[in-house]
Amino acid sequence: MKLRDAHAVVVGGSTGVGAALVRRLSSDGARCTVIALPSEDLDKVVAEVGGTALPLDLADLSAVDGAIDRAISASGPVDLLVCNAAVSPAGPFQDFTAKQLRDSTVINMVSQMELIRQVLPGMIARQAGTITTTGSLSTEMSMIHLGAYVPSKAGLTKCALDLQMELRDYDIRVFTFLLGSVKGTALANKAIEDPVVDFIERRAGDMGVLSPERVAARMTEVIGSDQASALITIPKLAAGLVQFRNLPVRLLDPLMGR
Repeated sequence: MKLRDAHAVVVGGSTGVGAALVRRLSSDGARCTVIALPSEDLDKVVAEVGGTALPLDLADLSAVDGAIDRAISASGPVDLLVCNAAVSPAGPFQDFTAKQLRDSTVINMVSQMELIRQVLPGMIARQAGTITTTGSLSTEMSMIHLGAYVPSKAGLTKCALDLQMELRDYDIRVFTFLLGSVKGTALANKAIEDPVVDFIERRAGDMGVLSPERVAARMTEVIGSDQASALITIPKLAAGLVQFRNLPVRLLDPLMGR
């Protein structure tokens, strides 16, 4: 995919990995529309790259209605949709509020599936486009005290894996990135407010720890390549675990495809 002059819509692009990716895509010549909550961070990153802000609350599905049409009206057809938004409440499952469970599911999964649904008709008509989702290595193992975050991220990853099969006849690429620990971001800092999650993070130490810039560089490398749809693990040292976990499903995929 040629990034120069491509229109990239980055969901959750105001902070952390999302903001680093907006900067990286823009440096490679892409025109970026950034979807995120209204904030000074959103205004800053958009002003820095000369992009377009599309402020909305992903927890409100009515606000998500027509979002891709608004992005197209402002900056043209969408060549790349990056689904990168997430919230990560932490604590014992029984202590979550109904709102925390609902918002986590809607923000981390449902709203981003809806944006994919909105972008697909245009991509299918043009027989071109790239969609990415950002998942977590925490979905590949048993985790405690992240019972709202992990299932919702796993759901979005499964959606992406299924779409890889469904959309391959349309020349639409679908990547799902499974990330290790990206410490220091607002998402990570919120999670470690819980002492159990903090203990797990400290026990893991610096093994495989990522920076937003490192993740953005790898994601941009994959997006800008000619690589077909894939499940990409960052850091690579965890790829063996992920491929082993997904092997049974991949062996059955040919039986389920057209």
